[in-house]
Amino acid sequence: MHLLDFKRLYSDIPFSPLIFIFSYIKDMKPKRALIFTVLILTGMVLVAVFLFYPRRISKNSSQQECIKAAEDYLQKNQPESAIYPLLLAVQKDQRDFMAHLLLAQAYFRTDVYPLAEKECQTGLELNPQNRETMELLCQIKLEQGKSSWEKENYLPAISEFMYVLKESHNQKLIDSIAQLTGGRFKIQRLTHDLFPDDAPSFSPDGKRIIYHSDTSFYLEDYGLKKIDKKKSRIFVMDPDGKNRTCLSPEKENETSERFARFSHDSKFIVYEKENSPPHAGDTSFNCDRDIFLKSLDSGQVKRLTHDPTYDALPAFSPEDSEIIFISDRPGGESCLYRLNLKTGETRNIFLKESWNENIGLYIRPQELMLPYYPSFSPDGKKILLHAGYETRGVFLLDPAKEELKRLTDRTVDCYFPSFSPDGKKIVFVSGSPDEEDLYIMNDDGSDVTRLTYDGGSKRYPAFSPDGKSVIFSAKGEGEPDYYFEIYLLNLDQTISKEKLKERLERLKIANLE
Repeated sequence: MHLLDFKRLYSDIPFSPLIFIFSYIKDMKPKRALIFTVLILTGMVLVAVFLFYPRRISKNSSQQECIKAAEDYLQKNQPESAIYPLLLAVQKDQRDFMAHLLLAQAYFRTDVYPLAEKECQTGLELNPQNRETMELLCQIKLEQGKSSWEKENYLPAISEFMYVLKESHNQKLIDSIAQLTGGRFKIQRLTHDLFPDDAPSFSPDGKRIIYHSDTSFYLEDYGLKKIDKKKSRIFVMDPDGKNRTCLSPEKENETSERFARFSHDSKFIVYEKENSPPHAGDTSFNCDRDIFLKSLDSGQVKRLTHDPTYDALPAFSPEDSEIIFISDRPGGESCLYRLNLKTGETRNIFLKESWNENIGLYIRPQELMLPYYPSFSPDGKKILLHAGYETRGVFLLDPAKEELKRLTDRTVDCYFPSFSPDGKKIVFVSGSPDEEDLYIMNDDGSDVTRLTYDGGSKRYPAFSPDGKSVIFSAKGEGEPDYYFEIYLLNLDQTISKEKLKERLERLKIANLE
């Protein structure tokens, strides 16, 4: 191409306001067209600089020039450069509302919260009804409250949060306070009996909740008194916690029954039962347990396992043809077992030795058998469980393909996983002792979301059949085990502003004591 064939270049330019200029250029000689093009481009650059770059600001600049320069800096995400022209603008006119608002924005975006708050307050004195300034002040209050909360200066933080709840219309700010102080989802307490209530789950139709309650404590006069024998019984209740009914025998010599689960047709429950009661004065549970099946229509009970070891944590397969459970019976390749309900055949689930060496699938140093809390995926093809030596994690086992995938990579324990009804989500507990919270993630381990922020101890979360709620057992930080109660977290309902205010008032009182 001779000196860049500009004639050909400009002949391909589509219609635009510049076509009149280019019509002259395309008929020029190449060298002259090049020079003319350079001059046009230089002019365009100068115009862009004039239009988009603020002029140099000095003390002699006008009020309007200072404001315009600051707005340009803020628009280009250079808030630190906007501070000087805005300080000049405020110096020139102390009652310029826009100068104070923009200066507050600049300070806020550079994390200088005390000065940002001061400018917002000045702006509100000049224009008390301005909603933008008030919402900015609430954002500043929220950030200052977060900083105090993280430093465990709870009373100053609560004061800032209460201001936001009083003045802000921004639901995101309200949700942020809720998340930080205990979670934004509405949580309902279902049991209030001061017995340890544990391992809740829904019936397939969502009309009943099954769980077990340890009746080793009872309320007498003004205190709690421990009785001689520790016993667990299975109960069902309505989703609102009412109409509680005991499904276990009430006889004195009956042993503990725990960890019950509904069949998918709601006709049966499967559970673990101690084979002999503990001795008087012994409050620990007997580890000689077996798996039992009970008809909810007839009340007939069938014993499924007959092994003098620990058979526990049973769960139905999706088609109710078999159950999965854990056992420490000797000779097995793992502690995972499947039991065919038609034939009664029990077979061990194969786990590779390398898996055990890497993550600890059989036993922990504290002699806690793993894997733990197994359950089938909704399609019945995979098994969800938690396992691990130093740090427990959530795993998904594909027995047919002999594949094991770790779904969590957190540095703290993750345990008690449970599938959503559609199999797309998994809820689990994570944290250190007395600082545990609920989390939810996709079935491949991605998109981990924290559901609660109140710490304490939490166990055995499970989805409702419609996937809109999570039921779990929990107790507060530092509370004894007999304070474990059943709670329901509503994924489609957030805590109201008034309830959040009540929460903060309780926290305030607790920190004043």
